[in-house]
Amino acid sequence: WEDDIAPALGPELVAVVTADLKPVVLLQPEDEDKLTALLEKGDEEVVRGETGDWVVLATTQEDLTAYLAARERATLEDDVKLAAGLEALPEESLAKLWVDVEAVSSRADEFLGQQAEALDVGIDWMSMAVAAEENGMLVAMGVRTPGGGSSRYEPELFAQVPEDAVVAMSFGGTQGTLDRLRGGTSLDDISAEVEKATGISLDSVVDALSGEGVLYVRPSGGRVPDVTLALRPPDPSDTFQTVDRAARKLAEQTETQVRTATEFGVEVSSLEVEDVTIKYGRADDRTVVITTGNSAFSALTTGGAKLVDSDGFERASGDVGLEGLTNGFVYVDIDGLLPLVESIAGDEAVPPDVRDGIEAFDSFILVAAGEGDTTTVRGFLRVND
Repeated sequence: WEDDIAPALGPELVAVVTADLKPVVLLQPEDEDKLTALLEKGDEEVVRGETGDWVVLATTQEDLTAYLAARERATLEDDVKLAAGLEALPEESLAKLWVDVEAVSSRADEFLGQQAEALDVGIDWMSMAVAAEENGMLVAMGVRTPGGGSSRYEPELFAQVPEDAVVAMSFGGTQGTLDRLRGGTSLDDISAEVEKATGISLDSVVDALSGEGVLYVRPSGGRVPDVTLALRPPDPSDTFQTVDRAARKLAEQTETQVRTATEFGVEVSSLEVEDVTIKYGRADDRTVVITTGNSAFSALTTGGAKLVDSDGFERASGDVGLEGLTNGFVYVDIDGLLPLVESIAGDEAVPPDVRDGIEAFDSFILVAAGEGDTTTVRGFLRVND
């Protein structure tokens, strides 16, 4: 790398995909002979040209000529989309990517025909970057969805997640996104099938997910981990009825029964499906809980050690600047997740070399932020000291 490749590539490499999907690479080689030698090692012919102090590489002379002519007409230097996309990224990065998704979608029918509809996802542009930090690796992304996006919220429910959770996700303020999803005509058939199989409509599911929610996994001491979903929807009564209908439909299909008892002062319903006990109920007037664990209702309504106060979560949240209002986030305690996986699948489920690699990491966190139609996402993979 140091003797042959790095001098040939120079300090920066730019890959450009033009409007007609022709790839072009720009370099500033520190050693022209090293670049020539590197290109000669390839199996395919590469055409070479120059513009300013950049060397331009293309697969055909026609592509090279077309790129140089297009560059003479205009560049992205003053493009407001590119400026907004780069502004959403950290200034110092190992690599950056920007895509004019709207332009790609508008031309996709020329290449994909009817399948191009799948690319029409309402995104204007997308940018991404990877940066090396002292304690790990940062991944950042920016997305603009005109007329869409989610709103920010205060993660109050997440503050009740118990400290020993190894995976935890917080979501909220998703009404706008869910409304766009629900409004898609292609979902009509799917909605009908979901309602037929579960007894609940897609509308009721969307309503249930429209408020704040948390999903977390923690050790249970048994074969099945404690997987808990807690929701604070706009109408908790309607959401509980939705969950109850789905549970009774499942009980009917599996020839079991829904039983109700009082646990920790809360009325809890349960059913057993293939040796897994699923419990659900209302932890309080605002919160509906579905869980495979035995202590979720007490953990979410009483004191005790909480995840937000743990050293691991505080380090991770500091890595991405998570505080106050958010658009949602996911946290993974890698140190704690590995033992949980092995307790479920067996000690030999993870090969030794893979285990050694995983043990090098401490945690991972992914956070969405922003207001209006622009959302930024930052993820940080922290290594152990």
